[in-house]
Amino acid sequence: MNALLRALTAGALASLAARLPVRAAAMVQLALILIGALLPLWPLWRGAIELQDLLAYSALWLALSVITTLVRLRTMPGEPDVRRFFTMHYAIMVGVLSLVVGVWSIILLAITGVSGGWWTLVFTAIAMVLANAWSLADGWFHRGGRRSAKLWQVLLPGYLRFVPVLLATVFGAMAIIGEWTASAKLSIGLCLVLALTLIDLVLAVAAYRRVLVT
Repeated sequence: MNALLRALTAGALASLAARLPVRAAAMVQLALILIGALLPLWPLWRGAIELQDLLAYSALWLALSVITTLVRLRTMPGEPDVRRFFTMHYAIMVGVLSLVVGVWSIILLAITGVSGGWWTLVFTAIAMVLANAWSLADGWFHRGGRRSAKLWQVLLPGYLRFVPVLLATVFGAMAIIGEWTASAKLSIGLCLVLALTLIDLVLAVAAYRRVLVT
């Protein structure tokens, strides 16, 4: 099973990562994060997309976080019973809660309709998928992150990522249904994008620092 997960998440990215020194690989990771997280700012600022589009996109971001965390839990060393317990715990706690938030974001999108600039989020989604795949292929498998990471270091990021998406969905629903001003909706979207960017950057830097130390 571990070999299958390694093949699915690594592949060509692992081959590329193997040719790069750790600092160069870290720069690739940070660049992908910045592209995937910050690209929505321009269409959001220009009005090409609206808050409901961004909330639906953040559901994808949260889903990727859940998937990669479950892969890490499944492939990290340690007692199998402990890993199975926390895998089930995480899938129930964060996985189900993320699904609920995702459903609400889709409902909001259905109520208000998709904006004309939704296609701009396709490029950010591709970058975010690559960022998560690179993190697994390079930092987790190739650089040995799965051997140095502690259980709490694997579990904590999921909870950190869930909080801003939940808050943005709650306040976003109030803003959309309550017909708040455009500037208020823009502020919620900007706070969400900046929070996601900061969390992912801090987590990526911390992961590569562990690799450099070990």
